[in-house]
Amino acid sequence: MTYLLSDEGRCALRSLAAQPILYAFDFDGTLAPISSDRHAVKMSPLCLEWLHKLSKLATCAIVSGRALSDVTPRVNGTVPHVIGNHGIESPLVAATALDRAEAICANWSREMTTGMAQSLTALGVEVEDKRYSLTVHFRRALDPLESSAKALILLSRLTPMPHLIPGKYSINVLPSGQGGKGPAALALMEHLRLTGLFYIGDEDTDETVFALTRGLTMGVRVGQHAGSHAGFYLHHQGEVEEVLRFLVHQMDRPAESPYSDRD
Repeated sequence: MTYLLSDEGRCALRSLAAQPILYAFDFDGTLAPISSDRHAVKMSPLCLEWLHKLSKLATCAIVSGRALSDVTPRVNGTVPHVIGNHGIESPLVAATALDRAEAICANWSREMTTGMAQSLTALGVEVEDKRYSLTVHFRRALDPLESSAKALILLSRLTPMPHLIPGKYSINVLPSGQGGKGPAALALMEHLRLTGLFYIGDEDTDETVFALTRGLTMGVRVGQHAGSHAGFYLHHQGEVEEVLRFLVHQMDRPAESPYSDRD
């Protein structure tokens, strides 16, 4: 992996500025810092400002694991395209697929509040029902690693069997057949007739984007991770603001003479 704000990384970013690509971002841990209180998560004013400026110069999207009704007010119209529930809540997803996901998740919720309720409570986990997917949070469990391992076993018993994607102190429970953020981001890129995709994310749920075999122009993971498919990385979430600023300055600058100095 190459550090994105190195000379090599900045050179790669410059090459994107003139291309008609989709700039897509995860929300938690990427545009906004992670918090022990997920309800309090929000973007910094400066990050919000730079994202707004970028969205005026290029096509931007947010692809979040949060429900669409949750993430949309947090970005306050900053970008024109917002996808929720790990790609399930996309304007390109058919209503029948949403109805199926909703029905499956309702059945899972019933299973969790009846047969599994005692076991889940003993693990100290919290189940978040996002209508089209579920997330099991164990950040506040006494032993998060043990709770995660035991919760995975319990969740694998749900019917129909779910697609389980580990997150940071969480497990995301999706209906089978849902490919996650990657297919959703790619579908949006193709729908908008753009030639490539730039994406920044911070956890395993974003690896479905980084692992795309076509369409992905640049994948950036927040936090260096040896097993990641992303070609670039940032040290921490706070550096995302610098990436936004750099892209805006590259796109908003006048055309340079081939003899002018380069930064």
